[in-house]
Amino acid sequence: MIHAVRTSPSISFNAFCLPRAGWQKWIASCVWKGFLISSVGTLIAAPKLLPVLNHSIADQSVTVGSTSISLSMANSFGMEAIDDQVVRFTSQFNNSGAPIVMDMALFSNRTPITRTNFLKYVADGDYVNSFIHRSVSNFVIQGGASRVVNNAFAAVPTDPPILNEFGVSNTLGTISMAKASYSADSATSQWFVSLGANSDNLDNQNGGFTVFGRLTRSTLSSAQLFGNTSYFPTFDYGGIYNEFPLFYTHVIDDIQFGELILFTNVSLVALPPNQAGESAVLTYSILSNSNPTIATAAIQSSTLVLTPVNLQVGVANITVRATDSVGNTVDDTFSYSIINDTFTTWVTKNTFPNGQNESSQNPDNDEWNNLQEFAFIGNPGVVNSQASVIFQGVSGTAPAARYMTLTFPVRKFTQGLTYTVEANDALSGTWTEIWKSSDGFSHAQVVTALNQLDRTVLTVKDTSAMTSKQKRFMRIKVTQQ
Repeated sequence: MIHAVRTSPSISFNAFCLPRAGWQKWIASCVWKGFLISSVGTLIAAPKLLPVLNHSIADQSVTVGSTSISLSMANSFGMEAIDDQVVRFTSQFNNSGAPIVMDMALFSNRTPITRTNFLKYVADGDYVNSFIHRSVSNFVIQGGASRVVNNAFAAVPTDPPILNEFGVSNTLGTISMAKASYSADSATSQWFVSLGANSDNLDNQNGGFTVFGRLTRSTLSSAQLFGNTSYFPTFDYGGIYNEFPLFYTHVIDDIQFGELILFTNVSLVALPPNQAGESAVLTYSILSNSNPTIATAAIQSSTLVLTPVNLQVGVANITVRATDSVGNTVDDTFSYSIINDTFTTWVTKNTFPNGQNESSQNPDNDEWNNLQEFAFIGNPGVVNSQASVIFQGVSGTAPAARYMTLTFPVRKFTQGLTYTVEANDALSGTWTEIWKSSDGFSHAQVVTALNQLDRTVLTVKDTSAMTSKQKRFMRIKVTQQ
């Protein structure tokens, strides 16, 4: 008996994949009023299709000041042909007199080994009087392990384990195969329905869990009801029954069969109308953006465009939805991070004459090396493009109140960059530290701190007053960790 071993939430199940290059394009070009036109002119009923997530959108990370990036949604989402029959699991529970059912639409070609295996269990009657033995809110419901035979629990008889066919991502409403945690190729009879967005978790465990179909749109609510602990609280009876959902009315040691999410009939029925379409075209929308103050997200045809806003730093979680011609949807969420710049990342975004991109090199032959160009917001390919650094005296009652000041830009949104202001009575000998960037802008020696879009223009005052006979020097030192 295979059971799930959970860590985080994790699962002992499985998932599937066999890509078929080019079929979507062929369908899109040959569909005419719901039919396919064969090479000899015969009209053939077009296959029904459901949207899937083939590859999760990868988390994106850019440095502050970067331009927009574009992501093709066709690289992540797709359409899968399904059978013209569904596997209907009919439970013993009713809703307003009608039985509560789950209709499982199976992929016709994507996962042939898993499809054949699952349909054999259906044909053999192995799932009749089986029940859901595991429920985890917003995660999964799992069945296919046990059934009721002669008023007693019995294991579903299993056929040999099958090869893993992971490929389609585990998203809300997908149906996948369970498997032993020690082997990717160990699925037999157990299946599960995802009640949440499980791509990041289940796609990356044990070779990925094989998705071989989807619940129809009209019966997804049934699975969500079965996974709702307000109606079916879970109990720990040990082993595979440690998250056992029951319509609970009795003492915990006295399980009544009427409390089980029991499927009294499991059979093939015709795919109900309006549950899948023939068009292979998907439309896309932005379902949510958790942080529009740092980035905007927009759909242009089938391309997602992400654009940083106002040199802000932070993370936005973006959810994209793909919708088919009859309203079936599939969602994916990823993070878009705008991070602080470093000298290393800055180098990758700039052009350096003669390839001179080391921090101490000076490819444009002005007074500033590359690290200084970075610190003072310059262009290493343009002579004297840096923001000004200004030395001046502050007037007051002479001589005691005259102090040297240094005005310079401090780059925003950077990591590992340290500015240090120092002073001395001579160009040799020991320099006295006046201010360091770790001191902050409210330090006693900071005269003004002018906030601008990409920089703070700082004026720092010397600690030692000048006299009429005294020479005084100030300098700014920049280091990069």
